[in-house]
Amino acid sequence: MTTQVYYRRWRPDSFSQLVGQEHVSTTLRESIKQGRVSHSYLFCGPRGSGKTTTARIVAKAVNCLDTQDGDPCNACTICVTINNGQFLDIIELDAASNRGIDEIRDIRDKVNFSPVQGRRKAYIIDEAHMLTDQASNAFLKTLEEPPDHVIFILCTTEIHKILPTIISRCQRFDFRRIPSDLIKGRLEEIIEAEGALVEPDALRLISRYAAGSLRDAENLLEQLVVSYGEGVGLTQVEELLGLGHGDRWLELVRHLLMGNTSTSLTVINQAAWDGVDLRQLHRQTLELLRSAMLMRWGSSELLDLPEHVAGQLQDMVGQLPPWRIVRALKLWGDVNMRYDAPSTLPLELAAVEICDDQVSAPGTADQPQAVATQSRAAAPRRSADAAPANPRPTAAPAQPPAQSPAQSPQRSPAAPAPVASNPVAPAASGDGDLASRWAAMVKVLGRQKGNKYNLGALLRDCKADAIVLDGDTLVMAFSHRANMERMQEEMEDPRGRALVADAVVQFFGASSNFTLTLVGENGGGGNNVRPSQNSPLVRAALGMGARIIDEVPL
Repeated sequence: MTTQVYYRRWRPDSFSQLVGQEHVSTTLRESIKQGRVSHSYLFCGPRGSGKTTTARIVAKAVNCLDTQDGDPCNACTICVTINNGQFLDIIELDAASNRGIDEIRDIRDKVNFSPVQGRRKAYIIDEAHMLTDQASNAFLKTLEEPPDHVIFILCTTEIHKILPTIISRCQRFDFRRIPSDLIKGRLEEIIEAEGALVEPDALRLISRYAAGSLRDAENLLEQLVVSYGEGVGLTQVEELLGLGHGDRWLELVRHLLMGNTSTSLTVINQAAWDGVDLRQLHRQTLELLRSAMLMRWGSSELLDLPEHVAGQLQDMVGQLPPWRIVRALKLWGDVNMRYDAPSTLPLELAAVEICDDQVSAPGTADQPQAVATQSRAAAPRRSADAAPANPRPTAAPAQPPAQSPAQSPQRSPAAPAPVASNPVAPAASGDGDLASRWAAMVKVLGRQKGNKYNLGALLRDCKADAIVLDGDTLVMAFSHRANMERMQEEMEDPRGRALVADAVVQFFGASSNFTLTLVGENGGGGNNVRPSQNSPLVRAALGMGARIIDEVPL
């Protein structure tokens, strides 16, 4: 024997039975009472909020032989026929499968026929946003001026995909998500009529999990009643939804807010080993962190939590500084579980960052989170940039400091200590040390763009063996005149010159300066200028960091 599911068996058949949409049902009921029914309606809103159900009630009410205060009587021949699904003048179309211009032409041709059984013919077009642009445009004239006996009702979950020209021809009603307390009340009516045994806490969790969709809640309730006929409790709901034990979320929140990194990681991995859906772990923990935030700022009346959970959470919140709650909620909320749900790594990284007191100490409670994050991210960057400048132990001979104590405070904070303590002369630092410092400087400037060219790309034209440290002056000997001229052009810009000067001070000493020259000039080695540099294409390539490897005579 075939039975109907709950959401079909308990579907409202009058405006008075609609749940959570009083702003819609009141207006529609009054329009039917006054005989001022529009020729086209547009119902939009989230799934399970009653759009198609309301459309059917409207179609039934305009054909009812004895309406009761705007509601269909559900007793006359027309109402009984409609409730049994035998009424020929209510045509429901799924725009997802009837979305082309041919289907719209068929509707346009048939609307002129008079109703067969009732007074009005109603077309209910579900998922109306799936109509193609061509079909929507072909539908415009019919929708705007249909025959007097026709009503069009369009239902959609994605109103932004409907053409504005269609929206302007309809009376629009926005359906809202149904509050969880109203869903819970409706579920109580259903279980009372069905004779099922369901605990109040279980109904509360079902209502919250449905996220404003009454149809989802009714489907879930039926699954539970069928699976656990002897009685449905909170444990059964958590088991069916894959939520695990509810106290686990509270335990994880406690360890996160208290800064217990090791225990937090243990709870996350234990949940994964037990087969808990990590998406649910993330979602439920986020809800509790949000509840903690609302409690901290005196908005507990907005929460819908079991008494024992609310009590434990309130005691915990009273012992914590506000910055820790906000920081935990923000970091945990930033975790993206959409693409890598089976992995615990995103949750583990968030837990470590939340529990790390070095990120945001109590002294920085009033500082923005971005400041703490930037300072934490800048430290590894500075160390990474400075690391190549450190002389290798085998290349740097032991030399006594050549700088006086008065010069020492003038060192750049970012300059490595070994470089500042060695003399700046090339003989003292060694060729290997000079080459490594030059390579580190070029690498840093490779991330800087001057007025026209990348500074690091131009400086790569200076070979390490052609770099000379003459006293306090770093002589940059370019292999190609075109690159040197481009570098001179960049040095005319104060910003570009400051970037290079700061890099020279960082890697070659606080008192160091620099000058540009060409290989073969000022003792810079043999002249290496090639005839190919006269080509504009070659000069452009050299300006972007290219190098001439070899030349083949033609």
